[in-house]
Formats: sequence, C-alpha cells, structure tokens
Amino acid sequence: MKIKLKLVILGNVPIEFKTKTLIKWKSELFDVEKTIDKYSINYNSDSKDWEYSDQNIENQLPDNFNGDILFAITNVPLQDNYYSRRLSNNRICITFCDMAKLLKNENIPIENLILRLLYAYSFAYLSHNKNLPTSIEFRSFTHDETKGCLFDMNGIKEEVIFSTNNPIICNSCIEKLKVSKVPENLIQKSQNEIKKINKILYYRIFDFIKQYPLLSLLLSAIFAIALGIIGSLIASFIWEKL
Repeated sequence: MKIKLKLVILGNVPIEFKTKTLIKWKSELFDVEKTIDKYSINYNSDSKDWEYSDQNIENQLPDNFNGDILFAITNVPLQDNYYSRRLSNNRICITFCDMAKLLKNENIPIENLILRLLYAYSFAYLSHNKNLPTSIEFRSFTHDETKGCLFDMNGIKEEVIFSTNNPIICNSCIEKLKVSKVPENLIQKSQNEIKKINKILYYRIFDFIKQYPLLSLLLSAIFAIALGIIGSLIASFIWEKL
C-alpha cells in the first residue's frame, strides 16, 4: 500500500512555487493528498539568527492529519540552519529559505527540492518501521558525502543542486534500504521515477550546449543543412506540380 502524504503550507512561500507539480506527481511509493492546507505563522522566531525551533514549528502544525506523513512547507529559517527538520508524530518541515535562491540560480525548479525530500523521507519512513526519528535523535539515514543521492546530507547547502537535478539512489543507500526490508521492486520503480526530477527541457538543452560546445555546433550545422535540403526539395515539388 502506498504511503499517504499530507502537504501543508506554513506562512508565505515563494510566488513561483507550483503546488500542482506535487499534486500531479505519479509514484508507486506514495500518494500526495490533493488538498494542500495553509496555516499562518502565529509566533515569532525563538532561536539565534531568526531561526524557528522545532518546538516552535510543531506548535503551529496540526497534531492530527489525514495521512502517514505530514510535510509542512515554509520560507522561514529552521533550527540549526537546516533546510528540513524531522519533527514528532511523523511530521516534516521543509524551508525554501536560502534554498529557493540557490535552485533558481541553477535554473532548477524549486519544486524539485520538495519532490526529492518526499522520496527520501518516504523511504526513511519504511526503513524505520513507519516511525520517523526526529532530527534531535542520533539515528540518521543520510551520508555526508555528496553523491547527487536522495540521501545527501548537504551540510554545504550549495551542494543541494546535485540532488535536485537527476538525483539517484546511490549503491550504499540501496543496500541499506534492502537491509531495512524495503521491497526491491519499490526501490527500482522509484529509481526510474526520480529521473523525472530535473530541469525543464530548455535548460537541459542549454546545459548540453555548455558542456559540449563543438558537438552542439556540429549538430546545429548538420540540422541547418538538412533543413535547407528539405526546403529545396519541397519547393521543387511544389514548382513541378504548379
């Protein structure tokens, strides 16, 4: 049975954030509830550097919700400068603070951050007997090395760009999931699904041109010549018919 995810918005979020991308996402691992509720932030920050503590965020979220995991999406700084925090009662808070700018600078849709974490935390939920440990608990399912994996820690926030565009599940994480009795077929299906977490086509083409300028120039020349030949043939055909 798929994991049921409940998404809510806490406070204001970037105007370019497209909730439809999350609602329409198809996965064999989870289902996102179609209604995304909105909650106001009613308390001021209570930690250093204007951060909101875990307890502060928890006090502003519902204790009961329709789903297995609740994801609260916000734009305020979170405890210890994290971009996501695991709270009690299988609740998660994700912030766009700092992250939206990093992603936009790389032409990565900001929704990709949420999608990546929906997969990562859903797998963590299964591998921890459907009871997510909080962020203050020692247990961790991430790794410090940045591999472009769903489970990258991203202690250096700028490195999040590697796991929000064509992310993977690295071999070591696959083995950990198997040991935790996560079904192999579910892992395989999710590996195929996360390939769709990428940039829009325009920027993928742009990146290809930057990476392979000479090849791109050659392909452009071939395309232009082919287009010219096709145009000449069409013109000749029309002329003969007239």
